[in-house]
Amino acid sequence: MSHKRRPKPRAVLPRCVLDSGGLTALVGGSQRAREWLRWVAEHEGTIQVPTPILVECTTGDGARDAEVNRVLGVLKRVAAALQAPDEITARRAGRLRFLAGSDDGIDALVAAAAVADGSPAVVLTSDPDDLRRLLEPEPQVHVREV
Repeated sequence: MSHKRRPKPRAVLPRCVLDSGGLTALVGGSQRAREWLRWVAEHEGTIQVPTPILVECTTGDGARDAEVNRVLGVLKRVAAALQAPDEITARRAGRLRFLAGSDDGIDALVAAAAVADGSPAVVLTSDPDDLRRLLEPEPQVHVREV
C-alpha cells in the first residue's frame, strides 16, 4: 500500500489594506497603525494602498503633502504597493456599495481591494463603521480602527 505525501498547506501571508484614515494615522504617528504594519512586514506580508484614497489625503501642494509622500515612500520600501483599481475591482466595489446601501465610492474601492483575491486581510481605518458595513458579507476581511 503506497502512502502519498500530502503537500504542505501554504502559509497565508498577511495582507493589510489602508484607507485614507489608515494612511493619515501613519502620518500622525499612530502607534497602533505602526504596530500593525510592522507585524505585516515582519511576516513577509503585503500592504496595499488603493490609489483612490489619495483623493482624501493629498492636496496637490508638494509642501502640504510632504509627510504623506514621505510615509508612502517608507511603505513602498517595506512591502507596500499603490494599487489603482481595475474594472473588476471597480465592479466589485459597486456591488459592495449597493449591498451596503452606501454612497461612498472610495470606501467601496478600499473594501473591494481588501476582498480582491479572497484571502484574509485587515483594513486599517480611522472610521471603521462604514467599512464594516461594506465588508459584512466578507468574513475573511477584518476592519481595525487606528
